[in-house]
Amino acid sequence: MTPSDLGGRSAYEVLGVSFDADTATLKAAWRRAARRTHPDYGGNAEEFRLVSRAWELVGDPSSRHHYDRRFGTTGSASGPASGPAPGSASGPTTGSSPRPRHAAGRSPAGSAGTVTYLPPLDDDTALDLARSSQQVHGAPRKRGILPAGNRLVRESRTIRVLQNLVLSSLPASRLVTGIHLTFGRMSSGAIDHVVLCGDRLAVIGSMQVPDGVYRWDGSELWRGDRRVAPPSLAPAMVALQRAFPDCTVGGFVLVLGPDDNPHAPVIQQERTRSAPDADATFLTEPPANALQFGRDLKMFLGTGSMAGTVDRRLLARLLGAMY
Repeated sequence: MTPSDLGGRSAYEVLGVSFDADTATLKAAWRRAARRTHPDYGGNAEEFRLVSRAWELVGDPSSRHHYDRRFGTTGSASGPASGPAPGSASGPTTGSSPRPRHAAGRSPAGSAGTVTYLPPLDDDTALDLARSSQQVHGAPRKRGILPAGNRLVRESRTIRVLQNLVLSSLPASRLVTGIHLTFGRMSSGAIDHVVLCGDRLAVIGSMQVPDGVYRWDGSELWRGDRRVAPPSLAPAMVALQRAFPDCTVGGFVLVLGPDDNPHAPVIQQERTRSAPDADATFLTEPPANALQFGRDLKMFLGTGSMAGTVDRRLLARLLGAMY
């Protein structure tokens, strides 16, 4: 079974839950999705088949563990509960897309505010309702045949940081994981994560380092006399800026320690650059631990003139570039 057998989605996306959802959340999501898509209840037979197959893959701990190891997700039946995002109970359907109960163009977002959709949700030509409303798209996946366990774990941790510190505060933000974009002769390479919020795009890179105190010289991180080069975001940022000329593109690097302490590692900033690097000039803010990274990214995304808007046309283009 490959991801393409589920319409290009992961089993978790088909069921409408986060990859780290606990067993109770996963089971409840399956029941909702099965009832919604069952042909006897007016659902779509093909979508019901996908829901059933997704449940076979992750419905019990043994098969879920095998699926996670094979396809690079890190879901765990004992992981923290993480329910589906509003409207994420399904992926694209054929002929049975639910209609919004709220006024066209807006969706209630609880205490976080109101989300405006452009074009309005009653316009079916841009993107379906489910994916328009879903905050998290994609999951860490293998690239080719070589093992990449460390990268998959790092990407999974990055998604959790983004969900907890950024997406929860910006209801119009949309996270897309796993993009490869070609624009003319420019190739973005594999982009781990992109966050869209209004007319701003943030390219997210990450790195995992031993705990300790680091200093940023404007080009590289130093731990004592050891240099640690951050990932280069330049190709991705240039390709995205050319492909989305009406957007403001920013680059951010999350530095993760060995555990989930958001305050670690400690990164000190130096005023002078000892080893200039052209790639470093693409970064909107210096590499930062989870807490500072969340603050920097929210400031960049949240201060845009369209921070409360989901541009469904831009989101559709990003989803179309997923590998």
